[in-house]
Amino acid sequence: MFNKLILLLISLISFSLNAQKDSISIVFYNVENLFDNFDDPTKNDNEFLPDSKKEWTSYRWNDKTNKIAKIITALKFPDIIGLAEIENDTVLRKLVKNRLLWKQNYEIIHFESKDRRGIDCALLYKPSRVDLLSLKATPVKLNGRPTRDILGATFITHKDTLALFVNHWPSRYGGRKKSNPKRIQAAWQLKYLMDSVTSHHKNFRILSMGDFNDEPKDSSLKLLSAYINSSLNFRGTIKYRKKWQVFDQFIHSQNLIPTCYVFEHEFLFEEDKKYGGLKLKRTYLGPFYNGGFSDHLPIVLKY
Repeated sequence: MFNKLILLLISLISFSLNAQKDSISIVFYNVENLFDNFDDPTKNDNEFLPDSKKEWTSYRWNDKTNKIAKIITALKFPDIIGLAEIENDTVLRKLVKNRLLWKQNYEIIHFESKDRRGIDCALLYKPSRVDLLSLKATPVKLNGRPTRDILGATFITHKDTLALFVNHWPSRYGGRKKSNPKRIQAAWQLKYLMDSVTSHHKNFRILSMGDFNDEPKDSSLKLLSAYINSSLNFRGTIKYRKKWQVFDQFIHSQNLIPTCYVFEHEFLFEEDKKYGGLKLKRTYLGPFYNGGFSDHLPIVLKY
């Protein structure tokens, strides 16, 4: 009897480990201004140059890259990583060649958008774990200032086919109410993309992730009510003054049943001397170098 119990226990542990190994892990992270320190005359990148007020030197760029690599390592090298506020392929190549990451052999997906500051969305993925089937960047058409594209990619996994969209919707610059129509427009564009996949590929699983610059119950996100928002129980991914808000979210099809959480390791925080408690340890506080990570927390999905 005792031997049977031991064998049963070993079997259960083995099953659990295999289940974890077989799960697909996906992360989204707004890294807050990952720029190189070279002047690009086609972009407004003057804020992040060695001779700017922020003194964006090679040392600071390297340190920022090391910190992002540290987070990816702490997350146990996810299969797919969505990123926001990436300047270009140069910073992505530097990241995947980092000493902590190079053995993972991450591949890069990135398109240059028409965002004036030159910050884009990007994807890193492990070709040993998922196969890339297709990719496309879709512009969000606004009146006036251009914004980031919605980055789309379709992957074949050992489980299924996954259509994935990475978002970074227009900010609340100028006020939440005034800027809201821009996020509504982005929501309509994303809805069209997700609905198109649903119509043409009913068996595909669909996942949208990103920094939506709105919370799950705001009007823009309500346009996606046909899909599940698995971020409703997040405590917060950014902090504005005293309030934690959920701008970083996972929205997915009904046939995707994931586990989701916010990555809240202690090294991402520092004391909030003005408003109390903790706040995110950012790279800059205004023009002053703070040597931190980002003004957003990473979010994690596994299925």
